[in-house]
Amino acid sequence: MIYSSIFQKQMGKGILGALVGLLLLVFLAPTPPVKAEDKVIRLLGTVSQSGAAGNIGPAYDRAMRLAVKEINAAGIRGFSRVEYKVIDIETKPSVFSRKLRREVQIWKPDIAAGAALETTIRVPCKEAPKYKLPYFIGGHLSVTKYMPPGNVPVSKWVAYYGYASFFAGQLAGKFFHEMGAKRVAFLGGDYDWGYSNSLGLKDYWEKHGRPFEIVPVLYTPLDKTDYSTEVQIIKDAKPDALFCPYSGAGWFSAAKQLAAAGAKPKYFLYGTTYSNMGGAKITGVKGARNIYTLADHDPGSAAWKEFVKKWKAEYGKDAYPEAYTNNYYQAVYWAIKAFEIAGTKDHEKVMDTMLKTSFQNVCISPMGPLGPFGSNMGARAGIVKFEPGAGELDPSFGLHPVLVRIFTTPKMNIKQVMAQIKGKERLMQGKTYPRGK
Repeated sequence: MIYSSIFQKQMGKGILGALVGLLLLVFLAPTPPVKAEDKVIRLLGTVSQSGAAGNIGPAYDRAMRLAVKEINAAGIRGFSRVEYKVIDIETKPSVFSRKLRREVQIWKPDIAAGAALETTIRVPCKEAPKYKLPYFIGGHLSVTKYMPPGNVPVSKWVAYYGYASFFAGQLAGKFFHEMGAKRVAFLGGDYDWGYSNSLGLKDYWEKHGRPFEIVPVLYTPLDKTDYSTEVQIIKDAKPDALFCPYSGAGWFSAAKQLAAAGAKPKYFLYGTTYSNMGGAKITGVKGARNIYTLADHDPGSAAWKEFVKKWKAEYGKDAYPEAYTNNYYQAVYWAIKAFEIAGTKDHEKVMDTMLKTSFQNVCISPMGPLGPFGSNMGARAGIVKFEPGAGELDPSFGLHPVLVRIFTTPKMNIKQVMAQIKGKERLMQGKTYPRGK
């Protein structure tokens, strides 16, 4: 019994000693170092550098590169740097899907951005929730792709900079109404974006007593560059206003072709993709003179002037920010701010933080905070006019932009907008919409 008692005491002391030793090992052992790669935020640019959107995609890449360069130079709280990589999605959904899958499997991005036309924006709408990959689109929301028969998933994973294209169409109608237009022509791409814009224009027209006639209504294939047939139809119709949301590869030259034929209406309103002097320079002085365009920035603001100076310093004195470049530039800053606030690269936490986070520098509207499905609710829309005479930001070009209107869009999320347009018919080609009495 004595030996047993002594043995138990010795065993107790041994176990106690072992526990103390184990605790010392736990507390005194060096903490495993944080891997360098865990401090790197990987941003994947998915832009069309070729194909139907090859005329606007490269500018998105330049905008994101500029933002990343500045952010890395300034430093990121809690992270070492942003690593940026771009892939050409070729404006082909199948190519986009394949390349995105490869990058997710091999490069493992923490966030992705890009895509222009609704045909390719459908890809991240379907894939981002599957990969749980935060995604942002530096453009506006085309709602019709979410509607039957070709509906895609609605989720929090794809965040948009701006407002629904349905609202863009409504704003166009409001603008023409205010300007006293009597006959409005519509020229848009034969795809989701064109349809959504026409729905908005038609909705405003119906709800405000049909204040103008809508004729002709024209939809064109996205690969179209020669608008001679459409120009003649518009010339014969003699509208005093024309709304032209993005129509594809030849979109920037539509105004030039109309001007050359003496068919450009008094009030020519381009969609947001034209948005700044970059579009006007492509169109040329004659084609862009007195054009109005929906825009995301105030060309007279200090923030915009600073952005243009940075752009020229990076890409040459004759360069000028192109379509949506300010959106992508601002959205990169917004996304990195969300990473800083989240303090992690956990995609769920980052995405949830993005939905609650706001950032603004160069655009009229802040990027976020977003609605539950990634829509930038209540975003503001500007209308800019190109007037004769060179401006201070680009003295070599014979036009300068002037902000003439700002509208605030309704604070509605994607599903609320879908509910509003459900069952409505878009403007139909070949049909005339008469002015009310």
